[in-house]
Amino acid sequence: MAQTPYLALYRKWRPQVFSDVIGQEHITSVLKSEIKSGSVSHAYLFCGSRGTGKTTCAKILAKAVSCENSSDGDPCGKCPSCLAAENSFDITEMDAASNNGVDSIRELRERMYYPPSELKRRVYIIDEAHMLSQGAFNALLKTLEEPPSHVMFILATTELNKIPATILSRCKRFDFYRISPESIAKLLKKIAEAEKINLTDGALLLIARLAAGAMRDALSMLELFGRDKELIDEEGAAKILGVVGRGPVMKLLSAIAKKNTQGALEVVGEAYDASKDMGILCSETGESLRDLLLVKYTSKPEHFIEASNDVIHQLKEMAESFTRERLLYCIELIEETQNRLTRSSFSRRATFETAVIKLCDPLLSTLPEAIIDRLSAVEEKLQGDFTVQQKEKEFPKPNVVEKTTVAVEAPWEETKSEEPALEEKPAQKKAEKQETARTSMVAYAEFLEEVKKKDIVAFSMLVDGHAQLNESNVKLFVNSAAMFMLANAKSRDIIQTCLARVLGYTVEFEMTKMKEEKKEDLPDLNL
Repeated sequence: MAQTPYLALYRKWRPQVFSDVIGQEHITSVLKSEIKSGSVSHAYLFCGSRGTGKTTCAKILAKAVSCENSSDGDPCGKCPSCLAAENSFDITEMDAASNNGVDSIRELRERMYYPPSELKRRVYIIDEAHMLSQGAFNALLKTLEEPPSHVMFILATTELNKIPATILSRCKRFDFYRISPESIAKLLKKIAEAEKINLTDGALLLIARLAAGAMRDALSMLELFGRDKELIDEEGAAKILGVVGRGPVMKLLSAIAKKNTQGALEVVGEAYDASKDMGILCSETGESLRDLLLVKYTSKPEHFIEASNDVIHQLKEMAESFTRERLLYCIELIEETQNRLTRSSFSRRATFETAVIKLCDPLLSTLPEAIIDRLSAVEEKLQGDFTVQQKEKEFPKPNVVEKTTVAVEAPWEETKSEEPALEEKPAQKKAEKQETARTSMVAYAEFLEEVKKKDIVAFSMLVDGHAQLNESNVKLFVNSAAMFMLANAKSRDIIQTCLARVLGYTVEFEMTKMKEEKKEDLPDLNL
């Protein structure tokens, strides 16, 4: 007895009626209504992402328009027309990716004038229609506008933007949505039970999430699992599918939330030892950060996050360790790292590990989002019970010679002479007065905000510095790079304007190279 050839799951379980198509009820209900009323159009355009049911609906529609015993708009599958539709020459499926020239359309036009031999209508399904050349589209225009009464065109495409407007105006357009993970997981469970594939609900939800709304992709991944009695959980499914999985990513995010650099690097090392691709780990980390952001900004994150209730609960607890500014910084850094991983020849592991270190310590990054996060942390401290304890600075006293009396003895007489003491110079007195009156500038953060509005470069140069002021002078302590970058007249004007806006009066300023000992005298405002 000949063995039945194996069929891929997505072919074996392809829907045969509109009622079996999931996630596209807004389309199937309209098509069924048109079949029942007999108001079927001569040209349709199905557009949407891959694996959402465009070709499936096209085949069902091609069969339904010729069905003799249609049931609620669905083909019966038993009449001679339905049985003949499977291999009939009256239904032609053309791949526009390989038949995209003018000659292919010209041949189609010559054949379509012949009446159907077995079915009521001759149907042409043009898949990947956006791949047609401009000449082919032009050759199809007139035919698509006024085809013979027995001809129907169904165009399917994943890139609607490449379809000319002249074609769009001649077709009835339907937009296919991505299928929700819940709907995919529900159908996968049914198919897995029928195919004797033992998977937990968590594993099925992982497949549904990775499918990104494409049912065909989900069925292709389901085929990777053997038909044995051993139950496969989510972690086992992640290993088979070659992804990191939710567990290690949540562990990585937990370490980042606690600013535990060593723990985060250990997670990356474990993933690398397990032959996980750093690009996939980076992508999944970005997805989980997006989930954290939604938890932070929405009251019902379960409507937007594709995860179980336990995972959402973990995300809610973890979100308390992140500020909104830090989450935005993390997402920006992950996006930048993903771009580096795709185009850089540098070690992928080292690239991602560098990003993880920056995620754990925003002080190491110069991104504007990282600076905003640091400023936000400072503002939170200043708004609370935090008080700046300013240490008293001891300035060295100037060497002043006090008045002294010098006795000079001469052999011929004994006299006492009194020399005048060296008086302090006026300039020296003025400098000492300014130094002793100089205090730390508490409004330095507000000054940085004003500078940021006018010049982001000047802001980045001043953000690591500090300032001291007296009544008429401000001394800015910056690094050597900032002294060079801010030496121009434009930058000095911006700094002076921002100082006047914050302090309420015009002051002069000077920039001094920052020394290590100065930092020790300042209050620690960093997290």
